[in-house]
Amino acid sequence: MPIKANAEIEALAARLAALRGQSIEEVLAVALRAELAREPSRRMPDGPVDIVPSDQRTKVDRMLKMVRAARSPTGEIGDRTAFLYDEQGLPH
Repeated sequence: MPIKANAEIEALAARLAALRGQSIEEVLAVALRAELAREPSRRMPDGPVDIVPSDQRTKVDRMLKMVRAARSPTGEIGDRTAFLYDEQGLPH
């Protein structure tokens, strides 16, 4: 369903999109997600909104998995930076 906007809203969205180097759709999506996240979860039947894009969530999950794998069987952490580098010593 298309969303109708007046000239002021279109101009504001276009200006922010130009400043951020994003499309108007991306700017609006980020703004709407942020506003939904500010709303108390009791108002939303589906619970809080996740405002982290899925690609960033995937990166964070991958890093957490590497951190967990770096722990010893007793739960102690050996080299705290090992997960940041590959087998050749280069950053991921």
